[in-house]
Amino acid sequence: MRLLVLLSILGCAWGLRGIRRMPDPHPSKISYEEQRFSQKLDHFDIASPLVWSQRYWANFDHYKEGGPALLMIGGEGEANPAWLSFGVWLDIAKENNAAMFLLEHRYYGKSWPTIDMSLDNMKYLSSRQALEDLKTFITESSQTYNITGPWASFGGSYPGSLSAWLKLKYPHLIAGAVSSSGPLFAKMDFYEYLGVVRDALDTTGPGCNEAITAAMEEVELLLQDQNSWYLLSYLFRTCNPLIGTFDQDVQSFVEYLIDNLAGVVQYNGRFELDIFGVCDIMRNESIGTPLERFAELNARNLAMNGEECMDHEIKSFLSMIKNPTWQGTGVGWRPWIWQTCTEFGWYQTTNQEEPVYGRRLDLDFFKMWCREAFGTQTFPDEKFDEEMIDTNAEYGGFTPEVENVVFVHGSIDPWHAMGVLESLSPKAPAIYIPGTSHCADMYSNADGDSQELLDARATVKNLVRNWLGESNV
Repeated sequence: MRLLVLLSILGCAWGLRGIRRMPDPHPSKISYEEQRFSQKLDHFDIASPLVWSQRYWANFDHYKEGGPALLMIGGEGEANPAWLSFGVWLDIAKENNAAMFLLEHRYYGKSWPTIDMSLDNMKYLSSRQALEDLKTFITESSQTYNITGPWASFGGSYPGSLSAWLKLKYPHLIAGAVSSSGPLFAKMDFYEYLGVVRDALDTTGPGCNEAITAAMEEVELLLQDQNSWYLLSYLFRTCNPLIGTFDQDVQSFVEYLIDNLAGVVQYNGRFELDIFGVCDIMRNESIGTPLERFAELNARNLAMNGEECMDHEIKSFLSMIKNPTWQGTGVGWRPWIWQTCTEFGWYQTTNQEEPVYGRRLDLDFFKMWCREAFGTQTFPDEKFDEEMIDTNAEYGGFTPEVENVVFVHGSIDPWHAMGVLESLSPKAPAIYIPGTSHCADMYSNADGDSQELLDARATVKNLVRNWLGESNV
């Protein structure tokens, strides 16, 4: 799903057809120098001499000798150094005289370990390699910058997962970890995602999901009538005519329509259009039928994203994820699809027990991405579930054995369904924030933030301060 595409941040969720990107902080008035760090290409091949250059940025404005270091983990997108002067972790740095580092994830942004992203080179991309990158960076940066204080890690969404897993794998290396909106359980069929979208829209009052369901049912009826394909193309502003017999194009079209809902829900409150705005449109009978209201919602989303039309054709998406070069719009898309195919799944199907948004998005649709991008032989059917089992065995799924990790989730965020929502132990607390969306706890306090959100940020600050203090004893 491609709503909110290419809104740059350090990787709190891509707009990758279901993996959506977190909004930027305001542009920083301070410029931070891009720096490079030498990493091994394959941390698990001791004999290999191959290395590459990983991007990072640093902020020492608040650091005092002997103080700690904070590491923001980059994820499935280009890292944005503006975060070195924004967010809750900045408050923590100021209060604890800490150095701040932002490390870009291998294969994303401009951290290119290989000459291209051909299939042979994709084997060096995994969360396991990324964790080794983090370990090496912390160890060597402590020497380079003469940092004698403890480290703490931060991350949102997939980087939130990495933050928790870093503490799991190397408990001696960091004093504590903040895992914001981090999905921890690998699962191919993530039907729960759209279940949370449904529940979130229901919080606005009756009639919203009912109108959406009616619109989706009308879409399905019109798809059966060749004479109505033009009407759908016109109403939903497709770039090229919709052809109802092209099944994958139809699935892609339906996916876009659902994403008009899901993208708003995931980052509710961070954009002009929120869940109340969505439901106001869908309940507004003066706009017309439920189908016409759904078309109006689509128009609002296109305008919000600066797009003139909906590029619903699957060939456009497949051309990006097939592109092995570091040039063009496929950068970021291909590596994340690889990671979902080989490690995580998290494909947001319409396989809910009670369908609200139709049944078009089955698991085979998403498996097709993997096979089109990397080859059918690379991904026989049994391989997918095997990869999910391996990931959960590696990291512990919903119950990682960790201490000094805080798991933070919002009830409106669909990703909370794959995260830790209840404290694992007194030393591995969970914070579940009613009414908040993806990674909301990472932002600085702002007018309109709920008391629960403000309290959650304060709790995170206190936990990190205590972890750093305990490590200094």
